[in-house]
Amino acid sequence: MVNVPSAVPANSVIVSVERVGDLAPALRAANVTVPGRANGRTHDLVEIYSLIRVLASRPYRLADFPLKLVKRERPDFLLSANGVAIGIEHTEAVPQNAAKEAFLRDRGIGPETYYAQPAAIGERAKSSKEIRAEIEADQMGEGWMGDSAERRWVEAMTQFVSDKTQSAQSPDYARCDRTWLVIYVNWPAPILNHAKAVPLLTAELAKLATWSVFERVFILDESVLVEIEHTAVHVHCVNHC
Repeated sequence: MVNVPSAVPANSVIVSVERVGDLAPALRAANVTVPGRANGRTHDLVEIYSLIRVLASRPYRLADFPLKLVKRERPDFLLSANGVAIGIEHTEAVPQNAAKEAFLRDRGIGPETYYAQPAAIGERAKSSKEIRAEIEADQMGEGWMGDSAERRWVEAMTQFVSDKTQSAQSPDYARCDRTWLVIYVNWPAPILNHAKAVPLLTAELAKLATWSVFERVFILDESVLVEIEHTAVHVHCVNHC
């Protein structure tokens, strides 16, 4: 892994390879460690962390090379695959209250082992004081019933896709041959059943303008990469390089 500055300038080359055999070592060399939210975590580090894993986890053809990944803005990256320009937009799916909680826990507040709490789109933003009190109380909370983890996850992913679909249609967004969306998921959903959740999500995405904007939507967590196209779904084990 390399030390990447907290802010990566636009047009920085992250990965550039001529042949498929060069890709794995290049991705390992570009891989980054993302610190905790209270310890120097930045959007650029999270974006590069996510893109390295997406590129490392999916299959390739010889015709995809040479391959180059460049940091950009609107979209966040430009992937050139043998002359085909693919714009890649990135977002992190994390509840605002969970992000504040993680920041406080990184500061040493609360026990190392604790109960994960459900989250919902549109939940009330809590103050740091409220969240600290909840951490110190260390209560189990409401928990998850039935398929509520899957349904809340689907609701969250649908909202993040919807938001990015709208922003990618703005006039200042660069047009590419293809456009991908990568969602790095830090949404609380313990023991998520992908076999149940993904079909529900694809049904929701079909109701949006998703496929008129994005060719593919990638949903990445620490173990599974779900790659969704208009007419197909592929599930990959995450390669952490």
